[in-house]
Amino acid sequence: MVLYAVKVEIEAEIAEAWRNWMLHVHIPEVLQTGWFRGHRFGEVVDPLPTAGKRTFLVLYEAAQRVDLEAYLAKEAPRLRAAYPPEFQGRFQAERWIWEMR
Repeated sequence: MVLYAVKVEIEAEIAEAWRNWMLHVHIPEVLQTGWFRGHRFGEVVDPLPTAGKRTFLVLYEAAQRVDLEAYLAKEAPRLRAAYPPEFQGRFQAERWIWEMR
């Protein structure tokens, strides 16, 4: 199993709109690609939060590394480009891969 983690720090004033878009549009679109078998989504509880920001984490579960690599090559660019304009430039994303052995 491979986890694809995406940590997003976003301006607090648009965080709820972004969260709703993630849950109802973006995550379902990612899952519809067929490269993942599940996901987890939640807000990071930080004892020292960044002022004016909220942080979220999405974990996508792929059966194999080749599935994740196929998603990253074939689907990720299109889905990242589909971010609504109201969120552009108002968040920072970190991505990493965690292989479970």
